[in-house]
Amino acid sequence: MTVVITGGYGLLGSWLTHAFARDGEKVLVLDVMARDLDYLEEYRNRIEFEQVDVLDFPRLAEIFSKRRGSVDGIIHTVAAMATPSFWANPHRSIRLNVMGTVNLLEAARQFEIGRFLFVSSGAVYGELEVSAHELRNPMQPSDLYGASKASGEFIASQYARHYGIDVRCVRPFFFFGPGKLPSEMPHLFTNLLGPLEGLQGLRLQKGADQRLGFTYVKDTAHGTYLLYRAEKPRQRTMNIAAEEAVSFPDMVRLAREYSDTPTDVALGPGKLFPRGEILDISLAREELGFNPRYSVEEGMREYGEWVRRNRAIARGSGRKK
Repeated sequence: MTVVITGGYGLLGSWLTHAFARDGEKVLVLDVMARDLDYLEEYRNRIEFEQVDVLDFPRLAEIFSKRRGSVDGIIHTVAAMATPSFWANPHRSIRLNVMGTVNLLEAARQFEIGRFLFVSSGAVYGELEVSAHELRNPMQPSDLYGASKASGEFIASQYARHYGIDVRCVRPFFFFGPGKLPSEMPHLFTNLLGPLEGLQGLRLQKGADQRLGFTYVKDTAHGTYLLYRAEKPRQRTMNIAAEEAVSFPDMVRLAREYSDTPTDVALGPGKLFPRGEILDISLAREELGFNPRYSVEEGMREYGEWVRRNRAIARGSGRKK
């Protein structure tokens, strides 16, 4: 049997692909393009790829029709992220986040796929003064990105109710790490982590006064994997994130510490995002045994090593890894 991962060559998706393939599962990656990622190389014989846009439902139906009865579940990671491009084209961004999710849920319904895990976001909580908890704090998004993710959760819950699909949701928070160079990541991470790649002219208009629960991607993937695998969890929506908030200036300091190139980063005063600082992960700890295994500094050190290796490969081949 096979698990389908949309965006399976993306940052989180590729580490989910790694987790399932490492454990002997067959993985069908649905993505708009294939990527050569070093940590997936030894598992190539367990990974199949289909090129598809999640907004193309006829193509999705063709892919699932060919595999009717052989797919265990779907993990849906594809989304337009909270970047300047999201705000520049909200119609396309919201369409991708909402209708892309509907298309995969509809595929699960039509082809009788029993399990569906939706990668949502801690942005659904909006800006809270306390650490956000799944049962105590309702969804109250403070921007369009959070609203699009909350919409996906609401729609997924109704597919679960009406059609008996085992729907689960993870709410990750600001994850980073191997899989993409800083220059390939959203605007925030390009500027905070750009020193690892030796990028110059890095600047955020705001952010010097913001702290967030930055999470190493391997921890995000591990918690997501645990929720997908869990047998009959009492709660099917869980925060998967780090427990400690780190300031933007400290992220820059760590990136510069593990860089081999002097780089300056300018951070303007104030907060860049209307978000609370951290998510409460006590539910994931109790239900799944999830605990973050990397501090931000440990993650930064390991990510820096990956960036150095892959930056050299990208420059040597004339393309981005």
